[in-house]
Amino acid sequence: MLGSRKRGFREMVKEKWLSYPVKGNTFVNFKEKLKSLKGDLKIWNRDVFGNIQTHKKEIVQEIEELDCKDCSDDMRESDRLKRVELVSRLKETDKKLESLICQKARTSWFKNGDSCTRFYYSSLRWRRLRNEVKGVEVGS
Repeated sequence: MLGSRKRGFREMVKEKWLSYPVKGNTFVNFKEKLKSLKGDLKIWNRDVFGNIQTHKKEIVQEIEELDCKDCSDDMRESDRLKRVELVSRLKETDKKLESLICQKARTSWFKNGDSCTRFYYSSLRWRRLRNEVKGVEVGS
């Protein structure tokens, strides 16, 4: 299933990229195509994967309902199997959510940098400027 998703993704990107109009300067054109592709990718992601957090909440709610049935001794064997399947889906959803959070953190780090590193280099720059020799006085 993942392989077909990748093929579908590649084909969708290629199709969308070729469908955008070509006009003017190549760099401006490239930037505009990337902007348009970003919007189309967001729509594709929502259609294919949906909202992971909402999906997780639904799974947890179903598990809680089955747990309530279990407490009242009204749970059948089919419900037990369904609960096991829901727990495995919850684990899979948690892995996807964790991966998404890691990707967002990495993107944020690339975009904004590490605040400790920024502080270190600004301190280093300030010290270098303070210690800089501005001139030499000869013969005084």
